[in-house]
Amino acid sequence: MNVEEIKELMTLFNESNMTEFHLSNEEFEVQFSKREEYPQVVSNAVAPIANVASSVEAAPVSVPSSAETQETPQVATDAKYITSPIVGVVYLQSSPDADPFVQVGKQITSNDTVCIVEAMKIMNEIKSDFNGEVVEVLVENGQMVDFGQKLFAIR
Repeated sequence: MNVEEIKELMTLFNESNMTEFHLSNEEFEVQFSKREEYPQVVSNAVAPIANVASSVEAAPVSVPSSAETQETPQVATDAKYITSPIVGVVYLQSSPDADPFVQVGKQITSNDTVCIVEAMKIMNEIKSDFNGEVVEVLVENGQMVDFGQKLFAIR
């Protein structure tokens, strides 16, 4: 099964009324789930991208990502960006009734948790690499994010 076939399965699953989908054989396993509530954080570490890339052979895909099809708001050129280290669903708060990890105007320091990205049912805390003030939140809660997508603008 190649990346294009997996993306097609994801699209069909998202457009369906199914809440769970599981497909496996001797070579692979794919599982999708739609959640109504926030899962608990079970991991603080993000798997190194090098390990993932070395184990997967993917053909180039010409499908535009959601980041390319949506206009990104312009922020001052002196801003630094916190980007997503993985593909997944971003959560800006730890639970539906909790306050967001960060908001525009909040001062953050290096190693502060700014959001959670869920990938393969593992909750990955995303931490800031630098100190500064949050000047813009570039994603919405529950949005699918790509590797390298800008999440927050920091000044």
